[in-house]
Amino acid sequence: MDAARLNTSLSKSLPCPPALWPRFSALLDEALDLPEPERAGWLARLPPEQAELRPWLAAVLLKSAAISTREYLERPSLPAQPIDGGFVEGRMLGPWRLLHAIGSGGMGEVWLAERADGAYERRVALKLPHAHLLSGALKQRFARERDILAALAHPNIARFYDAGLAADGQPWLAIEVVEGVSISEYCAAKNLTLRERLQLFLQVIAAVQAAHARLIVHRDLKPANVLVTASAEVKLLDFGIAKLLVEDAGAEALTQLGGRAATPEYAAPEQLAGEPVTVATDVYALGLMLYELLAGARPFEAHSRLGRLLAERDEAPPASSRASGAARTQLRGDLDAILATALQADPARRYASAERLGDDIGRWLAHRPVLARRIGRLGSMRRFVRRNRLGVGFGVVLAVVLVTGVAGVLWQSQRTAEQARRSEAIKDFVLEIFAASDPRIASDRPRGAISARELLDASTPKIEARFADDPERQIELLRAVADIYAQLGEDERYESLQARLLVKAKAHFGPLHQTVLTGAVEAASRACARAERERCRLALAEADDLLTRADRQDTLLRADWLIAQGFEWQADETHRDDARKAYERAEAIYRRLAPQSRGHVTALIEVANFRSSFALDHAGAVTALEQALALALSLPQRNDAELQTIYGNLGLIHQQMGRYAEAGEAFGKSADMAERTTGADFVTAWVPRANAARTLHLAGLRDEALREFERVVPRLPAEGSSRVETDIAVVRENYGERLAAEGRPAEALPYLEAALRTYQRQSNYNFKTRLLRRHLGDALDRLGRREQAGAMLKAALDEYLAIDPDTNQPVMAIRERYGRWLFDAGRLDEAAAQFDAVIAAAGERRLSHVALVQGDLARLALARGDLALARQASAQALSTWAEVTGFRDVRMQPWLQRIRADVLAASGEPAAAQSLEDAAAAASARYDAPTSETLGSRRFD
Repeated sequence: MDAARLNTSLSKSLPCPPALWPRFSALLDEALDLPEPERAGWLARLPPEQAELRPWLAAVLLKSAAISTREYLERPSLPAQPIDGGFVEGRMLGPWRLLHAIGSGGMGEVWLAERADGAYERRVALKLPHAHLLSGALKQRFARERDILAALAHPNIARFYDAGLAADGQPWLAIEVVEGVSISEYCAAKNLTLRERLQLFLQVIAAVQAAHARLIVHRDLKPANVLVTASAEVKLLDFGIAKLLVEDAGAEALTQLGGRAATPEYAAPEQLAGEPVTVATDVYALGLMLYELLAGARPFEAHSRLGRLLAERDEAPPASSRASGAARTQLRGDLDAILATALQADPARRYASAERLGDDIGRWLAHRPVLARRIGRLGSMRRFVRRNRLGVGFGVVLAVVLVTGVAGVLWQSQRTAEQARRSEAIKDFVLEIFAASDPRIASDRPRGAISARELLDASTPKIEARFADDPERQIELLRAVADIYAQLGEDERYESLQARLLVKAKAHFGPLHQTVLTGAVEAASRACARAERERCRLALAEADDLLTRADRQDTLLRADWLIAQGFEWQADETHRDDARKAYERAEAIYRRLAPQSRGHVTALIEVANFRSSFALDHAGAVTALEQALALALSLPQRNDAELQTIYGNLGLIHQQMGRYAEAGEAFGKSADMAERTTGADFVTAWVPRANAARTLHLAGLRDEALREFERVVPRLPAEGSSRVETDIAVVRENYGERLAAEGRPAEALPYLEAALRTYQRQSNYNFKTRLLRRHLGDALDRLGRREQAGAMLKAALDEYLAIDPDTNQPVMAIRERYGRWLFDAGRLDEAAAQFDAVIAAAGERRLSHVALVQGDLARLALARGDLALARQASAQALSTWAEVTGFRDVRMQPWLQRIRADVLAASGEPAAAQSLEDAAAAASARYDAPTSETLGSRRFD
């Protein structure tokens, strides 16, 4: 837009010339802060340098008595303009005849209309924008409202019937005529009780949740847009500034135009500040409406200045403080907590969805404990403890023992209302200490390395005794202790305590309480993660039944159940696609209901794990992990254990993709983070450090790799002496496999054998046992123990073929290695069959093991005397190697160079052969041990 057009546009929408606007705006704020009777005198006393603003200020101040703050902030003052053709009784717009006006606003009018083309009889509310607004973006916004309403169908949303353009271009939109009054007027006229108001409001929540399910945010929820009919049915109106959660670029521009169009008194802080709008914005508006309906007053006063409105939105006063009489008593406690949660200034701390707000209201109506009281410190503590794989520090449990002792003294000495408040304060204090001792919180010194089992054992009976008369607090604290047992690896103690507290929860709350449902889903998750197939299936069925009976089908608990079901399905090749859908549905639920949550991070991690391990979609896995990483870093409190997992998984996938710089960086971050939080002597630091070392070794940085291994290997405990032996086996596997690769198979063998024994003791590590057999077969072959090597390699190949298709790279790798053993054993035809199978499965892919097979085929041709084929295959091997994507070991290149040198020597080209042999020797000197063991310098894996 050129300067002249811009100036013209501004002059039409501002109450003064654009050049005067900065000074005008500041003075107007000053004037509006004054009582109305004092404004005329203030205007007369303006200094001479401000005199030119006096007429513009006077014009606006004269209107102030006739317009509300809401109206002024809601839309610009528009000059009266004639309506071309006019909206008059009897006018036809499409098939509709106007009967009479039933409302008007800044953007248009609403008329009662009837169908007049004889097709059928119906009366509708016909929405008509003012003609002088029918251009550009505002016309597009009206069209968007038509599209939005057409997508909505819910009994508590005013029904959309039709839309179109009149012959003169006038758009119209026909919606259901709602004969009713605003919800606030209805409640007052009927003198509804607090419970009746809540029951009525659940219809509003249902309508909003239906819109959110269609990815639509209303953005202007207020009593005037919620009508109640004579039959007590709620109807939600006016999606004129609704925002689609998934928009294209054009729609986003329209959204920006409508940024602050909501009514300020019912707008969320982020809305007033012009920040992104989400479902949490509507949750806040619902909280404001409900606050007003229950307390009889708004939490924030209306002001003429937007800055003051923004400043006020930090924290709403308790609703009970604004109410009187019986309502004050009823609001105090649970309902105050529900409203406070809905009205959190930070969107991430509100209810994750309108549905969750409705769930808590339903709990209050059913005389069940609400979740709002546990959303704060307790919810945060549960999440970090349940997901923490580290030890919990001495201070955590000492705090439980000491503070529950204090709680017991207070419990025995006071039985009054003050006692209840103090016990709540004590509980919060305990939970604060739990959070302060969280070993995953970033720190410059190690935390969480001290065992707390004995103190935990002592705290459990104290909690049961001291809180015997308060089952709710007792269950909460026992649950916290059970979670700590789980994360310390004390499975028997965890399951024993979990069983006891679930019995208490069922007795006190009923079989469908949140605690019981959560316990059932957790039991399924644990069984499925440990690959206890029968127990997993039974636990999944039980949890599914409970969630179905509790009508929790589209909730975060269902998402957690889907992740557990994914664990079960992915173990069965026939259900792999079902597993994929389960993970993706779980992630979608979290994305919709709790996008800024640690549960969403977990769901993204599981999606990535499946893509990498089973779909072999490494690029897709990296994308999901990067999303998880960005989300984890954006959450208010950093979770180092979670970040360690994400960085570690990213490292593994980058390694499989052959991106060793990125893999080494990710593993290094994971290991450094673990050492800062738990210390170098803890297993969480060992695995990423060993993975980083293996990455360096694969890339040819032998000395750096061995230095990294030396930081870990000497710290390993004796085999079978640790509860985390599978993690320790990963370190042994990495170290042993790399020792063998660089020509030290005798040193490698004990590490590889110990790792294999560990994996064999774990029923869900079959994928590791076949990989270990391949590594062991290679090490045995390097040692000259040929028969044992062949048996081990054949067993690994058989296991791979029973599970995975020929096209998977791990299958190609074991086929190539077993084929190489067959060739060395003189079984050339069998070797050729294995090599041919790899070539057929690879297609056009440029994989490292395809290059190796091409080198093997060159050796095979040379052994059979086919020199031409040997030259062709050896050249193709080096060509493929130059274009390799994905996993590779740099030691493969000198191996291929030696094969090519042998072929050239046999072809009578000694100079070229020697040149390649020298290059291979130089590489081996850098990559491998100074004095290789038997056959070590000419082998790799």
